[in-house]
Amino acid sequence: MAERGGFEPPVGCPTPAFQAGTLNHSATSPANKGGRIKGAGPLPVNGNSCLPLPVPGPALQSYGIRHMVRLGIRMSKKRIIIIGGGFGGVKCAKTLRRRLSPAEAEVVLFNKENHLVFSPLLADAVGSSLNILDVIVPLRQLLPAVVCRTEEVLRVDLAQQEVEFEGYDGQPRRMTYDHVVLTPGSIANLNVVPGMGDHAFPLKTVGDAAVLRSHVLQQLEKAEVCDDPERRRWYLSFIVVGGGYSGVESAGEINDLVRGSVRFFHNVRAEDVTVTLIHSRDQLLPEISPSLREFARAKMARAGITIKLNSRVMLATGEGVGLATEFVHGGTIVCTIGSTTAPVVERLDSPKEKGRLLTEPDMRLPGRANAWALGDCANIVNAHDGQPSPPTGQFAERQGRQCAENILRIMRGETTRPFSFKVLGQLCSIGGHNAVAELFGFRLSGFWAWFAWRGIYLFKLPDWSRRIQVGMDWAWLLFFPRNLALLKTDVTDRVTHAHYEKGDYIFRQGDSPACFYVIEQGEVEIVRTMPGKTGEESLAVLTAGSFFGERALIDNRLRVASARARQATEVVVMGRQVFGTISKSLAPLRAALTAAITRRSTGFWEERPQVVAALQSFQLADFIEPAPQPVLHPQATLQEVTRLFAGNPADFFYVSSDGSRLDGLITLTDLLRAQSADTPAATPLAQFMTREPAVVAATDSCLAVASAFREHGYKSLPVVADRENHRIAGFVRARRLLAQVVTETGSTAVSRS
Repeated sequence: MAERGGFEPPVGCPTPAFQAGTLNHSATSPANKGGRIKGAGPLPVNGNSCLPLPVPGPALQSYGIRHMVRLGIRMSKKRIIIIGGGFGGVKCAKTLRRRLSPAEAEVVLFNKENHLVFSPLLADAVGSSLNILDVIVPLRQLLPAVVCRTEEVLRVDLAQQEVEFEGYDGQPRRMTYDHVVLTPGSIANLNVVPGMGDHAFPLKTVGDAAVLRSHVLQQLEKAEVCDDPERRRWYLSFIVVGGGYSGVESAGEINDLVRGSVRFFHNVRAEDVTVTLIHSRDQLLPEISPSLREFARAKMARAGITIKLNSRVMLATGEGVGLATEFVHGGTIVCTIGSTTAPVVERLDSPKEKGRLLTEPDMRLPGRANAWALGDCANIVNAHDGQPSPPTGQFAERQGRQCAENILRIMRGETTRPFSFKVLGQLCSIGGHNAVAELFGFRLSGFWAWFAWRGIYLFKLPDWSRRIQVGMDWAWLLFFPRNLALLKTDVTDRVTHAHYEKGDYIFRQGDSPACFYVIEQGEVEIVRTMPGKTGEESLAVLTAGSFFGERALIDNRLRVASARARQATEVVVMGRQVFGTISKSLAPLRAALTAAITRRSTGFWEERPQVVAALQSFQLADFIEPAPQPVLHPQATLQEVTRLFAGNPADFFYVSSDGSRLDGLITLTDLLRAQSADTPAATPLAQFMTREPAVVAATDSCLAVASAFREHGYKSLPVVADRENHRIAGFVRARRLLAQVVTETGSTAVSRS
């Protein structure tokens, strides 16, 4: 049997059309352009006799696919591949399977998870008003006659009509198709806001919901045992970013869970709980009518939720989120905005608009007869109103069904139809067994809207046994408290990233050690509080490339100092187990850690009180020397820099594009390294200078500067007027500072170990 397309000629049939291979049922085959079957002659029946077939052929189309099979016409079995197991993909697969027998077509569905997620119910799972298993349905039970595969699809080759996927052993494999339907949806991308990806919880998958639920309950447990009232309130503060369906539902459910659980805790008070919903527009839920929007806003406000409209989040840190005019503190950030194109769509060679695939009115990709796209990944114009279809489950389901019907029309040689759908309604839960709904032109709010909202999703479950099971769970929770069991979902230590704004504490003195940190960008100040003294004492300033947090991990003791960001800072965070494994296995890191521990030992300063006193009495301004001249431009060439060093006794020069702000510096070591690497003479200085060098500010104490010399091992350090604009102020020499200390205290105090 042929691999794809066309009839296979019966054995012994003398029909010229079959012998020539020109009779082909496929609407996309060269022999059937315009939907008409070429070639006259008898139609074979049961592989032996022949039935006359009128020309031009539409009579054959009227038989339909199943009639052809009954007559004994042998067809090649089609393979239809669907990529994505969301609402659209499942509906498409279900419709195809219902209309095509297994002998006519093989329907294959690729989805990384083996279940369909009812994403509108994820917020209910977070709030413990639903069991986490109630929001998913196994695909194999939902689609028993569909071939379900959980391998990840890597790319689709439209020219070769093949799908490439990662096999069970990690090796790429290929599968041919007759039709392919792309509906992988979109993936969360929290990096649309600086720091959001590092500090916020997404809510896209059932795994996201499970982790967020556990975190919310963990915050309650921490608040219960926290003896610092301010910190307790921070644990009980929750920020939800985004005022669409997901954001409103999440804020409502988290508010219900936390406030409804206060009575089970002894040290948690309702007035300590804050839930803040932040939205960039002037109204919540822009998809529904103004009256229902206002109902939702007023109802949520009465429930204790703080709503900030016309507020755009500019950044996120471990302490909360920054708006244009204020900083909102919170121990938990939930982000429901930000998505990006799925990788398989991004790699696809087909026109896109804002990351979404452009389609023809019938949902086919432009210029492709057997490739289709629907759901969040596709920009489909709704023929009903001429507007692009919104990325909602309601539209995805209808697109899936109509796409399947168009594939069937293609297989029958009929004309496809454009996607057209009139919205049936909108529903959104707002917490407290309340919802807002617009159904068939009617507007509902309150409990009955919530009841209708739950009922609609209940009847989307695949069978009555599951509907009864889930319905009883829901009914139970109407009368009894939510389940507060905390399932630990801590994942194995891994390497992550974190963003901190100026003044944010990365960890505090007295904290338990959990992580090791490496600075990617910015500066971190190490400070500590001494008994009997007010304020914090600066011990060191660390810059890009430096690491910290190792001593407490190695000694397994509480933090003896705090780490605070001096400016916007990005750090790599390494969990305790990962740090332990790497530090033992990687000799260079082990050596660097040993040296760092020696340099940073607090005993060095504790054993030299006279030196500390002298340094604290000095003014850094007395030690600042003018910057070496000239200040070089980043476009200066290697040849020009070499000549400058040859005729000037200075060991380094500053680099600045405007003559004021420090962009970097070039040392004699940098120059020799570039020359030894056979760098071309015309290479600009920007390519071999030291970028973001360690600096001290003119406002730093001499004790902090001395600590910086110990940390970096430099003979001199650049001085900038302040750390915000890095305006060049000069430099300070370690030799000169040491000489003054010796003069004040004597050499014994400095050298004693």
